[in-house]
Amino acid sequence: MSDIKAIVLDLDGTLLGSDKSVSPRNYRAVKRCFEAGIPIIVATARPPRAAVQFVKDIDFVDHMVFYNGALVTCKSKMTRQHISIPAEISRQINEFLTQHEPHPAITYEVNDSWYMCTSLSGSVLAQFGARPNDPHPQIVDSDWIRSISPTKILVTGYSNWRELGEKFGDQVNVIATDEGVLVQIMHRSASKESAVQAVLEEIGVDSEHVMVFGDDFNDLGLFRMCGFPVAMGNGIAELKHCAKHITASNDEDGVAAALEKFVL
Repeated sequence: MSDIKAIVLDLDGTLLGSDKSVSPRNYRAVKRCFEAGIPIIVATARPPRAAVQFVKDIDFVDHMVFYNGALVTCKSKMTRQHISIPAEISRQINEFLTQHEPHPAITYEVNDSWYMCTSLSGSVLAQFGARPNDPHPQIVDSDWIRSISPTKILVTGYSNWRELGEKFGDQVNVIATDEGVLVQIMHRSASKESAVQAVLEEIGVDSEHVMVFGDDFNDLGLFRMCGFPVAMGNGIAELKHCAKHITASNDEDGVAAALEKFVL
């Protein structure tokens, strides 16, 4: 498909298999696209410290979108664009959460560092995406948390996330992923689609010539923006409804299957 000028890849549930690795077939397909002159953009909810581990072998990726768009980096230009939640808004959100849920599990990402106020079990940390051997968040006091401007606030097991979005939607983006288990809160102007659009303008590619792969709610904006959205077989129904193609699952080399079919 000669009109594909850039490819955007989500990580978890998309490029990565369930074991959090990039399969040899996926790697070969992505590398061949890059060698054919097609820029590869990674857009993930993950922080840099985690995402870089997962894609360390894909060292040809120049632009990385982290935290659902709250941080964008360009390796060749050594640039970073960071958007954080104002401290006052973060305090209000924290108060709202604690008032509506007796013991919410809340962690805070601050420009690639991870914090929490109380210790959490390994099973709860796994809901935040942490693997057994990953470093745990730093435990800090609540006064310090009240002083920060977080890059992202993460909450697990909070059923009223839609109310949170209604109350603070003019100031933050509230997205529930992982079948509603994980609530992700970023600055209102931070999203995968806005971050990728800025990258596309920088590299001179129109969004109608972009193929994007995704599996969850935080990819919906990209699917609506890009010309050729590809939903993973393991993806949510909402993505499949607006996709141009549904590929195999992340454990069946779905990314490679679609690239081989439409690009290579």
